[in-house]
Amino acid sequence: MEPIPPELQARARRIAAQIGSLASELPPAAAETAVRVCTVSDVILKALLDSPKLLSERVGDASAPGAEDVAARLGLPGLAEPEAMAALRRFRNVELARIAWRDLAGWADIDRSLLDLTALAEGLVAAAVGYAEDALAPRYGRAATEAGKPAPLLVLGMGKLGGRELNYSSDIDLVFLYPEEAELPGREQADVEEYFRRLAQLLIKLLDQVTEHGFVFRVDTRLRPFGASGPLVLSVSAFEAYLLQHGRDWERYAYVKARLLTGHAYQRAVFDAILTPFVYRRYLDFGVFEALRTMKRLISQEVARKDLRDNIKLGSGGIREIEFIAQVFQLVRGGRVAGLRTPSLLKALPLLAEHGQLTPAAVATLLAAYRHLRTVENRLQALEDQQTHDLPGDAERRARLALALGARDWATLVADLDRHRRAVEAEFGRVAWEGGADGRAAGVEGDELRTAWETGAIAGALEGTKLGADAEAVRLLAEFRGSALYRRMDEIGRQRLAAVITRTIPLLEQQATPALTIARVLPVFQAIARRSAYLSLLEENRDALERLLTVAGQSPLLARQISEHPLLLDELLDARLFDAPPTRAELERSLEQYLKNVSRDDLEALLDAMRQFQRAAIFRIAVADGFGGLPLMKVSDRLTDTAELVLGLARDIAYAELEAKHGKPMCGEPNELREAQFVIIGYGKLGGLELGYGSDLDLVFLHDSHGSHQETDGQKPLDNAHFFARLVQRLLHFLTIQTSSGRLYEVDTRLRPDGGKGLMVVSLDNFRRYQREEAWTWEHQALLRSRSVGGPAELRAIFENERREILIHHVDRAKLKDEVRKMRARMRKELSKGDPQTFDIKQDAGGLADIEFLIDYWVLASADKHPELVTYPDNVRQLEALEAARLVPAEHCRRLKDAYLELRKRTHELALAEAGRVVPAAEFRELRAWVVARWRETFGADAV
Repeated sequence: MEPIPPELQARARRIAAQIGSLASELPPAAAETAVRVCTVSDVILKALLDSPKLLSERVGDASAPGAEDVAARLGLPGLAEPEAMAALRRFRNVELARIAWRDLAGWADIDRSLLDLTALAEGLVAAAVGYAEDALAPRYGRAATEAGKPAPLLVLGMGKLGGRELNYSSDIDLVFLYPEEAELPGREQADVEEYFRRLAQLLIKLLDQVTEHGFVFRVDTRLRPFGASGPLVLSVSAFEAYLLQHGRDWERYAYVKARLLTGHAYQRAVFDAILTPFVYRRYLDFGVFEALRTMKRLISQEVARKDLRDNIKLGSGGIREIEFIAQVFQLVRGGRVAGLRTPSLLKALPLLAEHGQLTPAAVATLLAAYRHLRTVENRLQALEDQQTHDLPGDAERRARLALALGARDWATLVADLDRHRRAVEAEFGRVAWEGGADGRAAGVEGDELRTAWETGAIAGALEGTKLGADAEAVRLLAEFRGSALYRRMDEIGRQRLAAVITRTIPLLEQQATPALTIARVLPVFQAIARRSAYLSLLEENRDALERLLTVAGQSPLLARQISEHPLLLDELLDARLFDAPPTRAELERSLEQYLKNVSRDDLEALLDAMRQFQRAAIFRIAVADGFGGLPLMKVSDRLTDTAELVLGLARDIAYAELEAKHGKPMCGEPNELREAQFVIIGYGKLGGLELGYGSDLDLVFLHDSHGSHQETDGQKPLDNAHFFARLVQRLLHFLTIQTSSGRLYEVDTRLRPDGGKGLMVVSLDNFRRYQREEAWTWEHQALLRSRSVGGPAELRAIFENERREILIHHVDRAKLKDEVRKMRARMRKELSKGDPQTFDIKQDAGGLADIEFLIDYWVLASADKHPELVTYPDNVRQLEALEAARLVPAEHCRRLKDAYLELRKRTHELALAEAGRVVPAAEFRELRAWVVARWRETFGADAV
C-alpha cells in the first residue's frame, strides 16, 4: 500500500485519536487498516463510531447476507414505523461500511463489491416490502389471486441495481407493478389499486426518508410509465399497454437493465410476455444506433451546459458511454441471440466478443476501463457518502481519493483515468459513428446526390456516370422513387432509404456491371422499404451494403433470396461470409441458436426457426460456393448436412406433437414391451451426399414395430401403423407447406415399396421382403444411392446391413444390363430439355445421368463378387472402389470422376445464376463425346 501522504497525516492522527480503543475490538487485519480506510472514507469512520460492535463483527465477513438473512437480522415484524426505519438505516450503514472497508483494504475486487452492494439493496428492499405488507394488513388484508396464492408488489430494479452493479451512494431506480389477478378479500378493484399504491408509497418512505440515522437508499421512480406524472403503480396489463402504445427508444435502453427484485413467480408474465418483446426485436434492430446518437447528443449538451467535463459518468469516455456501447449491441442482436439478454454489463461485453459484435481487444479495453471507472466512482462516493461523479477540486479530497485508489499522487490518478477515458471515447466514436448515417457519401457530391434522390431528380444527378449511361438502370431508380410504395413510407424510413441509396450509387460505380447489379438489388430495397430496421442495417454497416452489392452483382439467385427473406441481411454482417464456409458443427450450433429462445410448445415458432435456419444456412453455403472457392463436394456435404438437420428437427417436432396426444408407440409381447423405432432413409442426391441447390429430397420411411402388441401407451391410443403414418404426414407437412416465403423442400416419396400406391411408411420386415422378392432393377439402382439419414443408431445400422445384403445377393444380374439401358433411353426421351443446338447437362447423352447409370451398372454387376463396391452410396467413392477392384480401367475411373465433378460444378454455377441446366451444344463437346464412347463400350454401339 502507498504510505499516507504528508498532506493527510494530520487527518490520520485525528482519526487515530477518534477511534482510539475501538480498534482493539476489530479483527487483527481490520485493526491494521483502520486508520487508513477511515482517513479516506467518512462512511467507514461514521459506522465505526456509531456501531463499533456490529461493524467489528461484520467486517471480516467476505459475502453479503441474503434476503432471508437480512430479514432475520433486522427483526422488523412488530416494530413501530420509526423503529423499523432506524433498524433499516443502522443495518445499511454497517453493511455499507463493511463493503467499503473490504474494498479499500484490498480484500475484495470491484466485481465483488458491486455484487455485495446490490445484494444489500435487494435484501433491504425485500425486508421493507415485507414490513409494509404487514403494516397495511389490518386495513386492507393481503392481496391474493383467486386461487389463494399471494399476489405481491412486483418491484423492478432498474439501472445498476438491475444489472447487479450498484455503487456506494447510488439511487435505486424502481418501477412498481402488481399482478392483474390480484384481489383483496371483499373489496373492489379500486381498493386493490389503492392498496398497491400505498404499499409502494410506504416502501419509498421506509427507504428514502432522511432521519437522524440518515437514509437507506434514495429512491427514483421516474423511469415508470409516463415518468413523474404517471401513476406510481400499474397493473401488469396496463404496463404492457403502455409499452405497446407509448414505449420510446430510451425506455428500451432502460429496460435492458430491468430485473425483478420481488415476485419472482411472475418472471415469465413480466419478461417473456412483455419486456423481452418490447426491448429485443425479433429482427436485427440497427435503428437503435440513431437513438444512441440522439441520446449521446442530449447528454453532451447537458455536459457542456453544466460543465461536466470532470464527470466520470456522463463526460466523454465515461461510464455512460461504455453502458451505451454494450446496450446498443444488446438491442441490435438480443432478439436473435438470447444470451445477450442480460442486465449485467460485465456479462454482456464478453458475449459481444463471442458473437462477433466487438473485437476481443475492444472488449478487453472496455472491461478494464469500466472496472477502473467504477472503482474511482465507488471510492469517490465512499469519501463522504455523497452521490457524486465529479472529480474533487480541493487538494485534501484529491489527496484522499488518490490514497483510496493507491495512486502515487493526483497527477498519476488523472493520467490513468484519462488513458482509460480516451480509449472508451475512441471505441464509442467507432461504434456510434463509423459507417453510420454521417458516414454516407462524403462532400458536396454526396449531398447533391441525396437531394437529387429526395426531390425525384435522380436521372439528372447520374448523368456522366457509368450507372447513368444505362437508361434501364436510371428508369428503375426513377420508377422506384416515384412508386406508391415510396409514397407510403414514413419520414424516418424515407430518410434511411435516402442514406442507403446515396451510399449505394457511388459503390455501384466500382462494380463491373453496375446496371445489372442495381436491377438485382432494387427488389431488395423494395422488400425492406417499409421495414426501417433493415434499412438501418444497411445504413449503419457499409461493409454489409458492399457485400450485398457484391452478392447481387454475381448471383441473381442470392439477390432474390435476400429480397424474399430479408432476414438474410443478417448474414451480410459477418466478415467471414465470403471466405469461411460453415462446418457441420457450426451449422448445428446455428440451429441451436435459432431454437434457443423458442418454447417447445410453440409449434409456429419452432417451424419459423427451422425455416430461418435452413434459408440462412443455404445462403451461407451458396455465398461460400460462389465467392469463397468452396470445393464442390464440400458444397454438397454442407447442403446435405443442412437437409439432415432440418429433417431431424421436423421429425422431433412431429414426434413430440403425436406423443403428447397418443403416447409412445410400444410393441412386442405383453410382458416384454419396447418402444417401436422409426428411421428416415434418404435416396438420390440426399442419399448420395450430392445435394444441389433446389434438389428434391427423396425419402423412404421405415419402422421396426412387430409383435402381438403394437399400440401407443397414451390416453388416446393408436395402433403403431397409424401413429407412424401420421408422424410421416406431419413431418412432410412441415417440410413442404407452402408459406408466403415458399416451402423448405420438395419431397418425393415414390421410391417406397410399391411406389405411389404403397404405404407411406412400412415396417422394416416388409421393406426387406419387397426388396428381395418384388423390387425392379431401377429400385435396386435407387437403393444403391440410399443411406439412413435420421433415427436411432441401432435401427440405422440394421438398415445399412440390409441394404448391403440386398445389393450383394438379390439383384437380378441376368437382365441388369438390358434394364439399365432401357431405363436410360426412356429418361433421355422423356426428361431431356436439350435440342440440337443445346446440351442438357443432366439428361442428354454424355451428361450426368449417363455417368451415374454407368457407375450403377458396373457396381451392381460386380457387387456379389466385390461387396466393398456398395459400402458407400455416392458416385465418387463408388468410382474409386471400381478402380481399386480393377473392374474399370484406372484412367477411365479418374476421367469419369473429373467429368462428373466438372458437370456438377457447372450445374451449381447455373443454379446460382438461375440459368437452368441447359448450355450451348459446343460446351463440354469433347467431354460428352468421351462419356458417350464409354457408354457404347459398355452397352453396345447402338445404345445412344
